Amino acid sequence: MRTQDGDDEELELIQPEDFLPHNPFPTDAQRLGFDRWSGGGIDFAASLNGRKRSHRYVAITLLVVFATPLLFTVLSLLR
Repeated sequence: MRTQDGDDEELELIQPEDFLPHNPFPTDAQRLGFDRWSGGGIDFAASLNGRKRSHRYVAITLLVVFATPLLFTVLSLLR
């Protein structure tokens, strides 16, 4: 955005977005909250193979790790 002041000089206004790193994700993914920090976890989870026993154990472990705080939060709200 450019504006002119009283001296007829063009000033370039700095926007907050100018300081943020470029987000390579599509607009739909950005609206869902995906950014460069969440991409690695999604890529890792997508690379798991359900036919391998060790990958199933990793998937179950990740499910427990991410679901436990949610479960505790819901239980505390119900009290």
